[in-house]
Amino acid sequence: MKKIILFVLLLLFKLASAQNPNYQQKLYYTCKVWGFVKYFHSKVSTCKVNWDSVLVSRLPHIKNAVTSTNFNDELDTLLNAAGPMTIVPGVLPDTIHPELKRNRNFSWINDPVFRSDVKIILDTIKNNFRPHASCWVQNNNYTNSYNGWLVFPYDSLMINSNTNSIYPNEATRLMLIFKYWNIINYFNPYNYILDQPWDSTLYNKVLPIANAANDQIFYLAFKNIVKEVDDAHAEGLTFSQYISPPTYYYSPPIILTYAQNKYIVAQTTLSPIKKGDEIISINGASTLGRENYMRQYVSAGNNSVFHRFMCNYMLNGYYNTAANIVYKDSMGNTQILNTTRTDYIYNSWFYTYYPNDTLATVHWKKFGCGTGYVNMGLLTTSEVNTMYSNLRNCPAIIFDIRNYPNGTAWAIANKMYLNNKAFAKFTIPDVSYPGTFFWNYDYLGINGNPTPYTGKVIILMNEETQSQAEFSCMILGAMQNSVKVGSQTAGADGNITYFRLSQDIGSGFTTLGTFYANGDSTQRIGIVPDSLVSPTQLGIRTHRDEVLEKALEIASCLNSVQPFNNNASNIFVYPNPGNGNISISSAENIKELRVYDILGNIISTTYPDKKDVKITIENEGVYFIHLNSSQGVSIKKVIVTK
Repeated sequence: MKKIILFVLLLLFKLASAQNPNYQQKLYYTCKVWGFVKYFHSKVSTCKVNWDSVLVSRLPHIKNAVTSTNFNDELDTLLNAAGPMTIVPGVLPDTIHPELKRNRNFSWINDPVFRSDVKIILDTIKNNFRPHASCWVQNNNYTNSYNGWLVFPYDSLMINSNTNSIYPNEATRLMLIFKYWNIINYFNPYNYILDQPWDSTLYNKVLPIANAANDQIFYLAFKNIVKEVDDAHAEGLTFSQYISPPTYYYSPPIILTYAQNKYIVAQTTLSPIKKGDEIISINGASTLGRENYMRQYVSAGNNSVFHRFMCNYMLNGYYNTAANIVYKDSMGNTQILNTTRTDYIYNSWFYTYYPNDTLATVHWKKFGCGTGYVNMGLLTTSEVNTMYSNLRNCPAIIFDIRNYPNGTAWAIANKMYLNNKAFAKFTIPDVSYPGTFFWNYDYLGINGNPTPYTGKVIILMNEETQSQAEFSCMILGAMQNSVKVGSQTAGADGNITYFRLSQDIGSGFTTLGTFYANGDSTQRIGIVPDSLVSPTQLGIRTHRDEVLEKALEIASCLNSVQPFNNNASNIFVYPNPGNGNISISSAENIKELRVYDILGNIISTTYPDKKDVKITIENEGVYFIHLNSSQGVSIKKVIVTK
């Protein structure tokens, strides 16, 4: 009986809620109605009505509407402010393919929250819409580099003020979010692959915007919405000039990389912390705890790029604030470093790190075995002809795209490829018909080369490979005999649009949907490597570039890179392979000897200070023996079989 009564009460509560919508529901539907009218109404879409001021003036009344009747009366007033819809004879033919109209969804117009007279107005707008030029959105195609692909003339700036000095009232804050939500709703090509439906994001996260007590809380609530776009471009383009939580912009002089589920020091000028050391906590917060906190704010399409962002955010804070860093050193001992945050994270120092330090400034080169190497982050368009002239006869060319290229892939393809071939296609937003897109194709080898390159094309990639870098991977990967080596890329591949909510808050998103010619998407997935290789903690510590080493192995050129002082002629390790009883003979006294397993864990450390040493490794596997003598550091790989 109690269960039946409870069920009836819940049912009555739901019915009452349906009859009398709460504030969250009212904001949700008002946002959708207002945005729909903005882009589809004949007068509003051509800016013959000041639609922003209509919204701001009506929102307080909508908030105070108690019953369903009151709410529909307010929607009716809002819709009437738009004026009469131009009536057009006939029916708009629907010939758009399903994948090109994913953002055109009008089913919500039939939701029971709307009264019949409100539905009639909405249906009238929908049925009489015809594609036309809109004042709210225009194609830019980067003719003005400050806007990106699309321009929103009246939505950037959305308010011409600074939220830090003049905090907007509730209605204005809601207008900002309504504008932002509708831009993404109609023009983001990837709404169909979001973790959470974009409608759900609006419903679940609009109230914190309405209730935000100050500019900091408002910005965090906005970041929490942007997070749901699942787009590394959106993360990079969303910022506040005056409010920086939860990331801030200053760090100790330490660059991190994520390897083997750890945050590893990739570069530092501090002491005693060293390359290869693992960060455990910062100011008492563990790296995992910091990750979990930041997930609610970081917009990232996959874990690879999320951890890339976290490598930047992990140590950040206000300028000159203290950072208490707990880390594990090469011996596995826990150490403490007390330092301060003095380096602006966008200073050039933070871009000096490169996976292989010896190639950090190389534009292109030829290894001793004849394999070519091209650093796509440094190669310029003016250098393409000379580069290819020098490397065209190489049996293999390695293109390193663990960086952001200078737009050289198209020129390289024209040199190396034979045919004019469609290898990629884009969904481009149709600004005359919001919510729909059209296809555009890109071609490889437009001019064609009667003597194309026939060697191996080896492409290096990782989490730093984003946007144009990912598209460069697609270009080079379409060539014959191409092999992609590395790890998952950022999964944000396509031209962008950026805009400002206010003088101090900016945002944006990936605007072109990017696909292979067969229709496979790259967004969130990234470019899939043929050979999956990631750095290890041991490799980082010993200045190795394991991704490049794999590429050189594929090119039959493994001995061409020596990232550390490996005196192979002076040090002998035997038997190898062997049963674990290993003898080591060196021309110089071995001061320190460490044994690492393949995951970078230290198995043993000794200080023999002699030339001939015997060690025992108990278990089967692949191991690295790290030898330190007066000649420098050497690494020997040994295989133990039982």
